[in-house]
Amino acid sequence: MRFFSRERRPFLSVIICIHNMAREAPRTILSACGPYQKNVTSQDYEVIVVDNGSTPPFTLPDGLDFSPAPQIVTVPNPQPSPVFALNWAAKHVARGTHVLFAIDGARIFSDQLIANTLRAHAMCADAFVYTLACHLGPSVQMTSTTQGYNQDVEDRLIADSGWPAKPSALYDISVFAGSSYRGFWHPIQESNAFSMSRRLLDAVGGYHTGFVSPGAGLANLEIFARYVERPAAKNICLLSDMTFHQVHGGVATSGKVPFSTFDEEHRSIFQRGYVPPQFDTTYLGPLRPEVAKFARVGLLE
Repeated sequence: MRFFSRERRPFLSVIICIHNMAREAPRTILSACGPYQKNVTSQDYEVIVVDNGSTPPFTLPDGLDFSPAPQIVTVPNPQPSPVFALNWAAKHVARGTHVLFAIDGARIFSDQLIANTLRAHAMCADAFVYTLACHLGPSVQMTSTTQGYNQDVEDRLIADSGWPAKPSALYDISVFAGSSYRGFWHPIQESNAFSMSRRLLDAVGGYHTGFVSPGAGLANLEIFARYVERPAAKNICLLSDMTFHQVHGGVATSGKVPFSTFDEEHRSIFQRGYVPPQFDTTYLGPLRPEVAKFARVGLLE
């Protein structure tokens, strides 16, 4: 099945935001493109890497053979918050009839994430398609980084796992992120690879520009809640495809900024504190063997 139009407009635009991720971004970009991504062609989608003011500006090493070839673009007038870069790329760069947002360029994609995102949208018009999130390492990185886990440890962990030649290895060396800690069978708080049709994006809106703090605070949680709780929402959770966060000292995952600070910004925008969303969802399988340990989480709750 092909997903592009007669004008060869890609079905899906994958927008990945990065800032000073010279170590992490190449892995994420590799994971978003072929040949790592399976069961898709370069005509099905495009990959846009929007650099939000990295110093020096981000460049990929020469000689890499990715398909589709990623577009590296620099947002005009970079801001501390990535929401402006993501909204700009969706409006001015992306050509797809559907858009996938990845606010954190340190999160590696599972190898069938793109193919199953395309399947979900082809099956259900105006669906909001999302994935759960994991942290690489023995525990969530807010904890593991206080116990000796760092970039050097993670580099060895990834190398010893056999990734990227063995894509399923990431499942063996990771745990659920805090926002996904209850697992597939309960509402989660955010996704780091979610997508919607351009029509739905125009109707519900992109990232809220009130989130101006570095790292965007609760912007990713707010947009997720806004979509999954919209009237007559059609939500689809990919049952085997996830993202895997590399440690990089990020504002939220480092634990350096307390949740109360993020909630204060949310309250200043909406005059209320953040409340986790409650919503129904449909699951798109199959449930692959590498996901078994994650699928057991929350079954007895």
